[in-house]
Amino acid sequence: MMHYQKNGRLFKCGVTVFSALLFILCRGETQVGPTQQIVATVGESAVLPCYLETPVDATDMIVDWRRPDLSPGFIHMWRNNKEILKDFKQPSYTGRTSLFINKLKHGDVSLKLSRVRLSDEGTYRCFIPALGEESFVELIVGSVSTPSIEVISNTSGRLVLQCESKGWYPEPELLWLDAEGKILSAGPTETVRGPDDLYTVSSRVTVEKRHSNNIICRVQQRNINQTRETQIAVKCETQVGSTQQIVATVGESAVLPCYLETPVDATDMIVDWRRPDLSPGFIHMWRNNKEILKDFKQPSYTGRTSLLINKLKHGDVSLKLSRVRLSDEGTYRCFIPALGQESFFELIVGSVSTPSIEVISNTSGRLVLQCESKGWYPEPELLWLDAEGKILSAGPTETVRGPDDLYTVSSRVTVEKRHSNNIICRVQQRNINQTR
Repeated sequence: MMHYQKNGRLFKCGVTVFSALLFILCRGETQVGPTQQIVATVGESAVLPCYLETPVDATDMIVDWRRPDLSPGFIHMWRNNKEILKDFKQPSYTGRTSLFINKLKHGDVSLKLSRVRLSDEGTYRCFIPALGEESFVELIVGSVSTPSIEVISNTSGRLVLQCESKGWYPEPELLWLDAEGKILSAGPTETVRGPDDLYTVSSRVTVEKRHSNNIICRVQQRNINQTRETQIAVKCETQVGSTQQIVATVGESAVLPCYLETPVDATDMIVDWRRPDLSPGFIHMWRNNKEILKDFKQPSYTGRTSLLINKLKHGDVSLKLSRVRLSDEGTYRCFIPALGQESFFELIVGSVSTPSIEVISNTSGRLVLQCESKGWYPEPELLWLDAEGKILSAGPTETVRGPDDLYTVSSRVTVEKRHSNNIICRVQQRNINQTR
């Protein structure tokens, strides 16, 4: 919260950054002390904003951050040009709080909180004794994860799909959608809250195989402005030998679906998975009720492939690929020699990251904001939007591709502080159906 004098009156103007969503608050003295809301994700960092009007230098001032609901409630104390580490500091924050030392001279006394935990959720007080002024920040903490889709049943005309997503907070909602974004009629969402207070949600949907379609499972939490989704390609049965597309994210797991008609038991069959474009091209070989580990297996897949053993008896010979890499992108072949049956899958691999917003310039009437997001593949697009979702006029997107083939995108926008508003930085990649 920034404080400045005009004609003897105190004004406050605050800027609140969280993840890729920004509140711009500019209020007169009749609204002193409003509580700002910040949203952070478990495991990431959060900045609790507190500002003095430039050029007031806060380096020699006492800066007192605390949580009034805790005992002891002191989170961070700055005095005599250093952090004061005493027994009264709340132990759970030890080693996780810091000020931006190089910004104190500009009146920025914001607190950086690292490795955010669910228990960090609460109200924080920033107090500057020399000015006798305080401001409050409410930290809302969320936890998210990408959902996974599994084929539960595969008959001649229908597929039963199950979507599950673990590790959410607060409780999210789960939706099934078709390729056009229309909500599908599905079974009820089952919700389980674990001992860690995180939610697991799951739901099933039955889809017809009369038409080819992409089925999307979307899990979202509106309070923390977070959405994760996964899609699966459903192919019409008349399209024998067509290549299905599977989308996976770097570091996560992917399932390449290959099925025999239930109730044919594949336990004693040979199951041959390979990538025709590689040499050696064998990815996974199942024979004599076990995986065959030989020198002909492609080394880059060692320890990362497996079949769903308990589902072989139901004709499910799908391949699970763990810890997906960019180099895994390509075409895969599932072959059952006993039946002379084969199918092909195109694995599309993407990499995503949450963008961050930084205030580059803060004048009396305008803010210059910069959004940056690192670690994307394929190359994404970056958009600035207002609270209503309207695209804002902004500077060009700068794109840099690193030696790891991942893209970093950044852009700046100038916004007026005449009205309170939410400014959103959205980074998206349509080929892999991912948005942050």
